[in-house]
Amino acid sequence: MDFSEVVYTLQMTDAISQMQMLYDAEEDRVLFRVNSLDKREFRFWITRRYAMLLVKVLRDHKETDPDVSTQVTPEAKQAVQSFKQEKAIGEATFDQQFKETGNEFPLGQSVQLAYKLSYSIKGDGNLHLSIQPREGKGINFVLNQDINITMTQLLLTASKKGNWKLDEWAEENAAVPEEKVVIN
Repeated sequence: MDFSEVVYTLQMTDAISQMQMLYDAEEDRVLFRVNSLDKREFRFWITRRYAMLLVKVLRDHKETDPDVSTQVTPEAKQAVQSFKQEKAIGEATFDQQFKETGNEFPLGQSVQLAYKLSYSIKGDGNLHLSIQPREGKGINFVLNQDINITMTQLLLTASKKGNWKLDEWAEENAAVPEEKVVIN
């Protein structure tokens, strides 16, 4: 099967408008919703295992930020990361209501279980992320450092409600691969 047939790619014309992550105790999963500027909604269930993989990818991407990676000491790296995190979170609108009406669902009405995670960190510093179910269509999108910080915050906040302790797990360091990686 042709890769382009199974993945919906968010282009610049339909870039991310909103992201939402909510913990569902009954499912013991996080519901991840993404709205595009052209009113398309994509929904995935994220399991604890998948969340751990996603946190690792997001962390790897944050560590490639030249503002951080060029710092000499771990303390300086942490200080720059903290500053950038405060700035990005301060500019995000976490209290805005998620747009529920008028959305199209290119992947269907039912929520897909996130199964396959592929990513690459390009020379422009952006994270190219692909989330796919076991079968059927998935989504590709591009994250800059600010959106990464916001997405990480959403994931950690939602996972705390399930007592997943991802923030503790995320403290572990991992090497950053230089080429495209497929996890699963």
